[in-house]
This record gives sequence, structure tokens and C-alpha cells, in this order.
Amino acid sequence: MVTGPEARILARLATFPSSLNSAWDVPRELCLPGLSEYLGVVRSALHAPLNELVKKKLITERKAHVIGGGSRRRKVYHITEAGRAECEGIEAPSAKKVGELFGNPPNQTFLRGRDLLIQELKDKKKLILTGLPGIGKTSLLRGIADELVRDGKIVRFATMESFKDIVEIFSDWDLNFSSETAVLNSTKNEVLIIDELQEISLRHLGRLEIFVGKAEHVIMASRAPLPISEGFEIIDVPPLEVADAVELLPPHLDNRELVVQRLGGHPLALQMHDENSDLPEAGADLQEWVKDVVLSNLGDEIKVLDELSLLPVPVPCEFLQHEQYLLELDDFALLRWFESGVELHHLVRNVRSTMLSKQDHANAANYWSQLEGDLARLVEMHHVLNSEGDVESLLIRNAESLMVRSSAGLAALIGDAIFRHPTPSLHRMAAMVAIERGEADIASEHLSNIDAPDLEYSLSLLQGNFEVEVPNDADLRLLLSEATRRLDDRLPGNNANSEVIQLLEKIDISSVDAEMKKVVLVAIAHIRHAWFVSEGNWDEAKYIRENLESLSHREDPQLKAMNLRAEIAQTSQNSPSFEKLIESAFSRTGLRAKMLQLSLLEKCDSSRAESILKKIELPSSDSQLNLTSARRIAAMIWYYRAKYKTHNPFSSMAEAISLWKTSLCPNAAKDATELMHKLI
Repeated sequence: MVTGPEARILARLATFPSSLNSAWDVPRELCLPGLSEYLGVVRSALHAPLNELVKKKLITERKAHVIGGGSRRRKVYHITEAGRAECEGIEAPSAKKVGELFGNPPNQTFLRGRDLLIQELKDKKKLILTGLPGIGKTSLLRGIADELVRDGKIVRFATMESFKDIVEIFSDWDLNFSSETAVLNSTKNEVLIIDELQEISLRHLGRLEIFVGKAEHVIMASRAPLPISEGFEIIDVPPLEVADAVELLPPHLDNRELVVQRLGGHPLALQMHDENSDLPEAGADLQEWVKDVVLSNLGDEIKVLDELSLLPVPVPCEFLQHEQYLLELDDFALLRWFESGVELHHLVRNVRSTMLSKQDHANAANYWSQLEGDLARLVEMHHVLNSEGDVESLLIRNAESLMVRSSAGLAALIGDAIFRHPTPSLHRMAAMVAIERGEADIASEHLSNIDAPDLEYSLSLLQGNFEVEVPNDADLRLLLSEATRRLDDRLPGNNANSEVIQLLEKIDISSVDAEMKKVVLVAIAHIRHAWFVSEGNWDEAKYIRENLESLSHREDPQLKAMNLRAEIAQTSQNSPSFEKLIESAFSRTGLRAKMLQLSLLEKCDSSRAESILKKIELPSSDSQLNLTSARRIAAMIWYYRAKYKTHNPFSSMAEAISLWKTSLCPNAAKDATELMHKLI
């Protein structure tokens, strides 16, 4: 029977299905770096046991494409049937997991010398791990998470990046909420973990600091200087003891203890150690050793290392200009892999980035400008900022599209640009983004630097001032928007604002061209129709539909939706035709369909409404970020979830309030807040 490293390798490979033996794409865990990271040893320590297992025909080796590892094939290992039979006699340590781990945790690794530390730390309620890059903070967080799960806890794991905010951390934790109040309530008795805290942008630090200050059980990891410390116990992660650290090195090395002592028991440095390279002097600066020894051994691989050194976030391999050299860097233990892509170990990045110039950033900006997508634009602007180029015009050109899916990254970059060179247009852009994101204090700060009555109006609504007057010089776009807003600014079942029709009557279309005039008239008709349906004025609503039909045709999808909405409003749930109305509403897609589905709830008793509500899905995250109407619909769904208790009532109502606030519906938010207080 095999023992020692051979047994551990077999036990690991046995966890993967035989179907991978001939697959084109295989997980990174089947290649040497992946096995090394899981088993917690340097790569060279696995060469001998892997060769022995191949000779014994217990495993096979071949070249395959590694998922997320670039375009080049690399050597991977598979267990044979004989190997699986050998595994039957190996007792793999197992523990029943009674809790659950959510989010994006790093891969499990075999931790050495950290058992006592994990036991000491796991029950601390407010904890920040700190220490040198590569000292093992991330692995320790994963070890603590696994131990808490074994204790029956629900644990949520997320990794901070410079383009993320607290809402994206919520998403990484597998939560659907955007409201801090909703998350705090729904995660009581759970453990929340955030790695790489030091990566957070100053633009987003405030909300995160308030949130973690209120959360019951939070564990974070960060390099110094710590962006947050008040209220937390700070633990400096120590290096490994010599007896534990030598186990990371190949057994054939005669000077293992000397290597550990010279490298200070630093886990990543031990992983990067090359038997043929010089060791640093005792007590020498580890970063100098990386610079003088580790980096000096690189050839053409330095091209992709430099590229990665300047990046603010992990990126997919295929985005890299010199992706062909990635495998060599991985073999040198210089890379970190995530679902979102790859990055340099921060110890190496910190050393190399100081050796590069503004011109290197300018060259990188030119390369990224040729790539497509939101990530490419954010990275391009990061490089332009750091090369002191014209980032303002680039931000102006891309702000609208980035606001849809990458508002956190956009806000962070605008903040950096203002810090370097504030201008009125940047302050206006920052205020617009802050209002769209529901951040009243930040918007107010930027508006104090400029004259922007239109944004001041929106800010007043965001701050809950529902008595705010529409500007006298409001154009037809604002009047239409305000009429729609006032129609929507109410809890389901409440009367609509009586000024909706008055606002529509102020719209002057005399100077509008014929094509735009038709668009405006149709928009006015939709608002008037919704108003009259809400008031039960069926004759006026029917008259509007007949007029619209004369402008288009009976099969117009918008007209059919209006007919269905009026029919739902006029039909009792006991009517034989009501079931067909339900089928018709759920046969449609898009935001209008969700509005129709929600309108069914107003006609039903609790039992039937609950059944229908469970079938209504939230608008996509993208649409909620981009469309005010989507946020208002999402608010209604969360409101009904609270009302009918299909979800946690307090968290659901808190989320509805947050969405109504960010979609500029202060009346609905105020009334929902009063209802939420009754739930406490």
C-alpha cells in the first residue's frame, strides 16, 4: 500500500471523476501547481512521488487544456482504476459538514502549523488578520471558514477588489439584497468573511465601514495600513514554525531547516524557493530577495509579469497581451487564480510595480483600449490615470455604458480622477453617478462644487423631500419622468398622486418634430391610461386605448398589454376568466410583463396571491442598475414578499425601502418604513 505523499496525491486525485481522463478541458487542481497548492507543499516536493505513481501505473499523465489557465496545454494527472483500488485502503480524514459555505472562497489547501491558531480565532466576533503578503492570510481565512462550517455555522466568503463596493460583496456572498439593513437582518447568526480588505477604493470605504461596524460576526484579512480597525481585534499572522515549514520542502533537501530560517518561515517564499538559487542572509529583507533572486531568474516571462504588476484587479487569461508566458509564472508559484481571472501574488506585484514607470502604464492603456467590454474600459482608464493622461474625456465617453453594469468601478475611477485633478464636469459626473447609486451624502458633496439645478432636484427626492417643486423651466423629458415617478411613488393599493395629470398638461409639443411628437404622445397616453385604471375610470382608459389603436394597430404589443392590464383590474378573482388572465400575464416577458403579474396580486386573496408571487422573478441585476423602472418593480416584489411572508419580512421590506429610495420614490419609501417599524 502506498503511504506518505503518494497516498495523499492518490486520495486527492480520487475525488475527481474518471470522465475527466479524456476531457479536453480539466480543472487546474489536476496539474502540478494545483496539486501543490492543495497539499500545501512546494512543487518540487511532488516530482518524485508523482513519478513513482506513474511508474506503478496508479496514475497517468498527459497534456490537456486547463480551465481558466490560458490557451496553452499543460501536463495533468489522472488516477487509474488500479489507483482507485489502492485508495480503498487509505483512510482519508473526513468530517461531517453541518453548516454551509457560500460565496467565492479560495480552493481548499492542506494547512500546516495553523490548527491551534484556527481554534483560537474561529470564535472571535470582530477580527482582522494582517501580515506580510504571502504569509497565509487567505489560506487561514479558508481554514477558519471550514472549521466554522464543521461547527454548524453558515459562512459567507467574498474577496474585495478595487472596482467592488459593498453591494457587489453582498452579491459575492450569494445574497440578493442591495440594502445593508436587509443583509444585516438576514445574516444574523452567520459569519461574514472579506479577504483582501486593503484593495477597497476610498470611494466605497465609508459604506463598508458602517456595515461591518453593525454586523455581528465579521472576519477580514488585510495588509497594512488597515483601512478599517476600530472595533476589531487585530491579529498579526505569524510565520510558520520551523518544524511545520520544513514539511513544505522536498524531503531530499539536506538543508531544509536552513532554508526555512533564511526565508523566515514565510509560506509563499518557501513555495518560490529554487534549490539552485541563492538564499538571503538571515534577517534580510524578503522583498529584496524577491527582486534580486526570484525575478532575476525570469526570462521572457518578465513580459507578462510586468503586465500583471500594473493591473488593479484579476483579469481573464485571454485578456493578457503576453498570455503565452503564464504557465511558467505558475510553475514559479507567482500567480493567484480566481473565478474572475488571474493576478500576481501581491508580494511579487508590490516589488515589481515600483520598478515600472508612467510610460509602462501608457503602453498598457494603449493595449487595453483595443479590447472590448466593461472590464477593458475600467482597466484602460486605470492605466490612463496612472500615466497622467486625459482620463476625463475617457470617463465622459464611457460613463453611461459603465453605469449599467460597473457603477462601482466607474465611481471609484471618477473619485481617483477628482483627487488628482478636480474639474466641474468631473464633479457633475460624480454627482450623477452617486444619485443613481442612491448615495445622497456623496452626491451632495460634489454638488457643493458646481451649479446644477437639475441634479439638485433629483437629490432632494433622493433625500426624501416629497414636497420638492418641479423646476419652472422643466423640459418635456423631465415632465414625463416626473409624471411617471409620481404615479409610481406609492405603495400598491394606495391612490396615485393627484398632480400626475396636471404635469402632463404642462407638456408643450408644439416645437417638437413629427417623429418625436408621436413618441411623446404615446408616452403621455401610457401614463394617462395607468392613472385612469388606478382610479377605476374604465371609460377614460378605454377611450385612450381606442385612440392608440387608431395610431398603430390592434396587435400592437403595448396596446395588448394595456388591454390586459385594464381587464385584470376589472375582473374578480372568482371569475372563470381570471385563470386565463394569469396564464396570459405569465406568457409574456420583460418589465411590462412583471407589472401585469404584480397587478394580479391586487385582485387576489392571500393564499392565491402568495402562490402567484412565488412565480414572479426579480428583474435582472443589470436592469435594476440601469433602469429606474426595474428598481421600482423590484421594490414592489420585495414589498409583497414582506406582506405575504414568502421571504424574511423585515429584510424584504428593508430592501423594498432601499429600492424605492434609489428610484426616487420618497412617499413609497416613507410609508414602507412605517410598516417596517411595525415588524420590529
